[in-house]
Amino acid sequence: MGGVVRGVFVTFLVAVFAAPARADLPPLDPSGSYAIDLYGGAALGSARIVGMGGAAVASAEGSAGTVANPAAAAVRPATSTTSFDWDWHLDGQSAVYASDLDNNGRDAGGGARLATFGILFDWREWAFAAVGTTQSTELDGGRTATTTRARVAIARTFGDEAWTFGAAVDAGSFDLAQAGVRAFSIGGAALSGGAVYRQPRGDWRAGIAASLPVTGTQASNGCGADRCGLVVLPTRVEAPWQLGVGVAWRHGEQAWNQWVAGDFRDERAITVALDLIVTGGVSSGYGLEAFGEGFEQRSGSHAVASVRGGAEWECVPGHVRVRGGAYWEPGRFADVGGRPHVTIGLEGGALQFELWGRRRLRMSLTADLAPRYGTASVSVGFWH
Repeated sequence: MGGVVRGVFVTFLVAVFAAPARADLPPLDPSGSYAIDLYGGAALGSARIVGMGGAAVASAEGSAGTVANPAAAAVRPATSTTSFDWDWHLDGQSAVYASDLDNNGRDAGGGARLATFGILFDWREWAFAAVGTTQSTELDGGRTATTTRARVAIARTFGDEAWTFGAAVDAGSFDLAQAGVRAFSIGGAALSGGAVYRQPRGDWRAGIAASLPVTGTQASNGCGADRCGLVVLPTRVEAPWQLGVGVAWRHGEQAWNQWVAGDFRDERAITVALDLIVTGGVSSGYGLEAFGEGFEQRSGSHAVASVRGGAEWECVPGHVRVRGGAYWEPGRFADVGGRPHVTIGLEGGALQFELWGRRRLRMSLTADLAPRYGTASVSVGFWH
């Protein structure tokens, strides 16, 4: 019996963690037209968002939360009680093990670096934020693909802070470089919006966020396709549309959705969040990593859904928070299934100082682990 159990266990590990077989892919067709599918299945964002399994549609606040939901710009921390306030964030994330970065079933062995940053200003019920993310991916043949997204958002609260609505302009660009020389660049822009409901003086929140596809069709060439060894450039790149809904609940010494006197809300509390993210398809879309190798691999033929969930526990009030979560990265490619992710995080608060009010610096460490994928991140910002 013991041998049978061990055999089943080993079979399970092989099925979950082994890389899928590399199927033969056709080379890029010089006479064909195609798009690069800029879908990101892994959780992206601040250390808090990634540490909680990517769930942030309802729980998002401030500058870092605006990356997930434009309405989050006007969702202030409970201690922000003045007419004017501001916030900022800076997060870095690096692939420590990513043989299959985009889950296309091929062990490309490339690396990736991600940064997210932003600044926000609040004035009474209004908020204005400018945030962005940039991801640099190493491809075969000495090529580097860089995807940059920027969001400029405006948001406002209504109904005694119960409702918050936000709208944003999203801009995106895709750059491909060969040996440090830019081969081509392409970009576009679209609209996005979101809303957050906070139960008055309660512990529940709900949110929704939606973004239209960002499509770029006008490319500017650098070294040119021939000099950079590219068979054919894509006719467009597209970040697909996305729709997310979420709920969040917090249990602490005081109700989550109420103003709190003092500079910091130092209390033992646990926050739980759950999201459903649906991402649209891309017509004639192909994967980024296969493109870097000179192959066609169909990506984004239909919409996919991801369930994300996580929790945060402030175990040492004002000084230590621990996070954990999990989410499903759906399969984006034909004959390649999805994969589960597990996330963990640790945040510490220290070094109080005066800067337009009393502030406390915080530092966060986060990891995201999945079959053939692993990232680590370091984040600095204000403790809220």
